[in-house]
Amino acid sequence: MNRMQVVMLTSCAVCSLVTPSARADDGARKLLSAQRQVIARSAAWGAIISLSDGSLGVVVQQARPIKEFDCVNVYMEWMRSTDGGKTWSKPIVVAERRGPDGRLFAPRPDGGYVVFQERNQALGQLPSGRIVCAFCELDYHRDKDGKPENRPGKDYAHENQGVAYTWSDDLGKTWVKTRQLPLGPFCAKPDPKHHRGVSPQWRIVTLKDGTALMSLYGSYDPAYKGPIKVPSGTLKLAGVIRSRDNGQTWGDISLILAEPDDQLYEETALCLVGDRLLAHVRTPRHDVVQYASDDGGRTWKGPTPFTEPGQQPGGAFRLAGGKLLGTWGNRRAPFGAAAMLSRDGGKTWDYKHRVSLAWDATCENCGYANGAQAGDGTIVVVYYIMPATQNYRKLWGDSVVYTVRFTEDQFVKAAGTP
Repeated sequence: MNRMQVVMLTSCAVCSLVTPSARADDGARKLLSAQRQVIARSAAWGAIISLSDGSLGVVVQQARPIKEFDCVNVYMEWMRSTDGGKTWSKPIVVAERRGPDGRLFAPRPDGGYVVFQERNQALGQLPSGRIVCAFCELDYHRDKDGKPENRPGKDYAHENQGVAYTWSDDLGKTWVKTRQLPLGPFCAKPDPKHHRGVSPQWRIVTLKDGTALMSLYGSYDPAYKGPIKVPSGTLKLAGVIRSRDNGQTWGDISLILAEPDDQLYEETALCLVGDRLLAHVRTPRHDVVQYASDDGGRTWKGPTPFTEPGQQPGGAFRLAGGKLLGTWGNRRAPFGAAAMLSRDGGKTWDYKHRVSLAWDATCENCGYANGAQAGDGTIVVVYYIMPATQNYRKLWGDSVVYTVRFTEDQFVKAAGTP
């Protein structure tokens, strides 16, 4: 399932991607020595980070069925591992929305319903130790019988409500009340002609001067009158938003890309490599391309290729030894997750020696593989698998979040490189 399709396009239960023909070597190198485990059920789309004490933190999108009709509430749930991903703490609710009566949905005046979902998280730990989590808020609309209902004048059944964020100062045990992120030129307002929405993605990074950066991607707001120069005719944007006060307030947006078509330029993942920033962006070809910035995200060069069609979304993170590990979801056979190395800070990627980390998904509704490295050197990549079904409740009920645990040496051996 395309995550900005979830944010902006449709609540359809199954993937509508056109899966390209797989290269013969897509599954030629498999990480058979890795350890895989389930960390969450009835959940999807995890985001994982390394913490300053050597532990790992992950936030997953956790679903709860709505008893009254065929839909689910989705909220953010935090877990932490202090043993390199072998075991995980009891889940803690990061944020959730409830109606005035405490239910996971709210009645509409016309007899219909609005079901609350929190989706598409970004996660990061700031130098102070504070952990920040941001996500978009969606309202899914149902008629009086509980069936999906398009909003008046629109051809989709949900509305993007913008981006909320929260933080924890005690390693995820408690989280403050959510605040709304300023969106600048991005737009979450509904429109009858265009599918609009905005979302963060995966990893929040911090520059050497203490500035925290979070990625945003989504629709351009034609009513925007601020200082950011947006090319005429722009419909889709990707960029970074900054915080200089320990994640309390955010602003000062700069753009990575501005596109004039209404296609999907999305899921922008940040990677910090010394003084250099990388951004990996999913394109309408369903591949991932790379942009680079040498001035703290003010200006960007690119795009350059990162993956091929059917291998998305993706991102990268730095290993303790200096290499970068790039990861993505394989939405072409073998369905699952894959990765490759860069030995020069992301200037080049060893795509030829890519390695399948997981290959057991039954359809392309899988992946979103992203990883982190624990203090003991263990690399942990999180990914999800959803079933091929039209039933929305079953779709989430049978969804599973996995981790794959391995060492750098195991990966290099599987890749067949020195």
